[in-house]
Amino acid sequence: MPEPAIDFEAAGGVSADRLERSLQLHAARTAPGRYRVAGGAHHHWVDLYTTSHPRCDCGDHLWRDRVCKHILAALLREGDERVLVALRELIADLRSRPAAA
Repeated sequence: MPEPAIDFEAAGGVSADRLERSLQLHAARTAPGRYRVAGGAHHHWVDLYTTSHPRCDCGDHLWRDRVCKHILAALLREGDERVLVALRELIADLRSRPAAA
């Protein structure tokens, strides 16, 4: 199976905010590299193997050309190392914050 063709630099990197929101979603594999992502206001379709760029049908991805939370949820399901590294960094950052009163 091919690697998802994502240029994280060109797409603005992995946003910690989007990554955090992606953890609340459920990505169900419908075919190799294709997911139906649920858990938000609407269900979205993600295709990780588009030739030049992965696709999601959400506005964040289509209009802003960013790696959206739906793509991140699918990549987490795939076990993508780049997203797992970003997740480790997010967790470390959250742990280093002072506890809320």
